[in-house]
Amino acid sequence: MMNISDALMSDVWKRVGAKRSEQILAMQKRHQKEQKTLTKFAYKHLLELPEDAAGVGIYAFHVILEAFFALRPLPKAVRRPAIDHAWKLPAEVLAEKVHAVEPYAAQYLADALMDEEEVVLAESERALCSQVVQTAILSLHGACGNCR
Repeated sequence: MMNISDALMSDVWKRVGAKRSEQILAMQKRHQKEQKTLTKFAYKHLLELPEDAAGVGIYAFHVILEAFFALRPLPKAVRRPAIDHAWKLPAEVLAEKVHAVEPYAAQYLADALMDEEEVVLAESERALCSQVVQTAILSLHGACGNCR
């Protein structure tokens, strides 16, 4: 079952891109409150990257969270075992699973990491951002239950 449609994903990334910095900060705080464990996990790994690469990864992470937050009912809080399970998957398996369950979120992530005009990510930076955000997508999908 897919949750995030092409139209929803497109709408969300455009809306987030149009937000002012204080609106982005408020959105991030809301995400940290609603998905504390997942946000803590993502920041831990993404902040290991150089500042520009971390910024791209964190931005993509929050766009994905915002897309899941547009679903009803809202996804339940992601628990650490779900994160750990996804994180331990080989990169190719994780990517396949994410594409199978949330293809539009997966496509957004791929585009966001490849099409960034101001920041050119090294392959290792792109791989870590991808793995972290794919882990988030798979974990959120599992926490969705009957979201639509």
